[in-house]
Amino acid sequence: MNCKNCQSNLDNDNNYCPDCGAKVIRNRLTVKNLINDATERFFNVDNTFLITFKHLFTKPDEVIGGYIKGVRKKYLNPISYFTIAITFGGLFVYVYTEFFPNALDFDFRYENSSSLTEAEKFGQDIQKKWNTYLFKYQSLFYIAMLPFLALISRLVFINKKKFNLSEHFVINIYAYSHLSIIINTVYMLVLWNSKLLYYVSIVNVVFQIGFFTWVFYKLFNLTIKQTILKLLLFLVLFAAVCFVLFIIGMVYLALFTDSFQKMAS
Repeated sequence: MNCKNCQSNLDNDNNYCPDCGAKVIRNRLTVKNLINDATERFFNVDNTFLITFKHLFTKPDEVIGGYIKGVRKKYLNPISYFTIAITFGGLFVYVYTEFFPNALDFDFRYENSSSLTEAEKFGQDIQKKWNTYLFKYQSLFYIAMLPFLALISRLVFINKKKFNLSEHFVINIYAYSHLSIIINTVYMLVLWNSKLLYYVSIVNVVFQIGFFTWVFYKLFNLTIKQTILKLLLFLVLFAAVCFVLFIIGMVYLALFTDSFQKMAS
């Protein structure tokens, strides 16, 4: 018989093609072997997704640095990992939209809505709209932010020529995708409680900063002092970018929503 993937000749006792490595399938598709195949792909010890996910925590320099240097088989490539992250983001948006549409309404500063001033109600309305857009369109936000993150990290490490701009892009795809998978998973687990979701979103900011710091600390073999200085510079540049995006967002709300009109009236 021939391999169904590359058409190479196979021996009767071959379980995998000696040329392309594909598994030899001899039985017709059934529900049982479909489940077995899915289980084998996603839960076996050699699964590249699970290995990539685990090692991005413990040794991100090996995963990311290895890919940049040419290691292609051991870990999931950044585009595939990013695709999985986008899938998790889409799943979160679906669960939020269909089952918990009011999950983003909580803000501890405005728990007693009856005593709010007009300015506070306006601020609450703006924040809710802003949070809804960020959560609902987070995948697009991630994609839009990646070039900025790559440029910022390259500027932060301008004195170190270890990685070029394209390689910084790969670094940020891996790190951002990893964070997205974790964060969206946690968000889905706490969607039922808007107050808990709010606090998780606050902790998420600290977690993102910490993880990015860890990644660059490992990739560039930084000292503690260097890490702190690079982190501060990164935060300053990132804050500048976020400020510009915030202004753009406020202009959008002013021009295309009724929030400001309500405030004026």
